Amino acid sequence: MALRRQRTNCVLKEDIVIPVMGPTKAGKSSFLNQLLGSSVFEASNRLASCTSVVTPRVVESGCIPELEGMLQGHRIVLVDTPGFDDTLMGDEEILILLSEWLATSYKQGMRIGGVLYLHDITREGSTLNGLTVFSKICGQDAMKWVSIVTTKWERLQDREGGYGKVEELCQGPWGGLIRAGAKVCHLRPADPESVHPPFPEHNEPWEVVSQFFPGVPAYDFGDRILQIQREIVEGGLVIPHTEAGKALPMSVNELVKKEKGLKREAKKDFKVGGRRATDLLSTRRENLQKVIAQLDTLNPPGLLALTMRLFL
Repeated sequence: MALRRQRTNCVLKEDIVIPVMGPTKAGKSSFLNQLLGSSVFEASNRLASCTSVVTPRVVESGCIPELEGMLQGHRIVLVDTPGFDDTLMGDEEILILLSEWLATSYKQGMRIGGVLYLHDITREGSTLNGLTVFSKICGQDAMKWVSIVTTKWERLQDREGGYGKVEELCQGPWGGLIRAGAKVCHLRPADPESVHPPFPEHNEPWEVVSQFFPGVPAYDFGDRILQIQREIVEGGLVIPHTEAGKALPMSVNELVKKEKGLKREAKKDFKVGGRRATDLLSTRRENLQKVIAQLDTLNPPGLLALTMRLFL
């Protein structure tokens, strides 16, 4: 299969970006693997998230036969993202990593084909904070290119109860997104023959993606821009000044608390000969420096960095 990690030197202006977002363990990586028919993205049944970075993959034309006619020879870039309730990273880190990638892709000429928001149907309720940030990343004008996709129906004992959950979510937390144009669909299990009765009314992954393309030439996506791309690239805003940034409590106290907690875990891990927390601390330090650089624009220059050094 002709697909690869995206690098700057292989970007094409006509590439079509499809970010896949949603809470941790919603099945984002599994959905993408099902779409591609191959274990390309890391997925796991563990409680912890497998995706801790923004992971784009370029999919060459023809790799997904059902979409070939709609894409008209254009490539798509599938983007796996960490959830905003990630077990390993802070929400502000994830927002900055995701925003930087989206802004860079927009500057390079790539355009949004559509955005998928995955939701595990076995989960009670919805992660309101993550959903709020998601809506602010996209913006009201982009909701007509958003699809909320429910997953993991094969794990649900009470199927009718699942449809009842969807109805409640549509009338509650998802209501604003739907009124602005977002659609809701249900993912068919990867092995539908193992589930009885089957799910004829649910969609295959390629059908979920195809809804972004009917009747629209693949080269005519120039008006598809997310709110955070417009704010950063066209408006020149730093991330804390964007609508999504305002929805997160990116404060000195929060950063200090998270850094101290990770330091404690790293010390415990080191004593038993482990490396996981120590390696994670190094990665998060890099991410936190990006957060600090963004927040420093809201204070006298250097004040936040100095405060972090004093407290840590």
